[in-house]
Amino acid sequence: MEQIPISFDLVVTYVINFAYMVLRAAVYAVSCFLSWFIIDKMAKIHLIKEVIDNKNTGAAIVIAALLLGLAYVIGQM
Repeated sequence: MEQIPISFDLVVTYVINFAYMVLRAAVYAVSCFLSWFIIDKMAKIHLIKEVIDNKNTGAAIVIAALLLGLAYVIGQM
């Protein structure tokens, strides 16, 4: 069985693409966290308390929709 040699340029390309992917994922995570922080501060109720303590399913669905929407918008940038 003959082995095909791997070129150095291909390895460098893979490493650069991986580093870009990790950096982009970190930027997305920070953006989602900051967006959530802003939304939480703007809300008239304490969202985490409402979902966890009061077991408010409606608030949980709204929060999930907001986070999914934010992830989609940030991911399209």
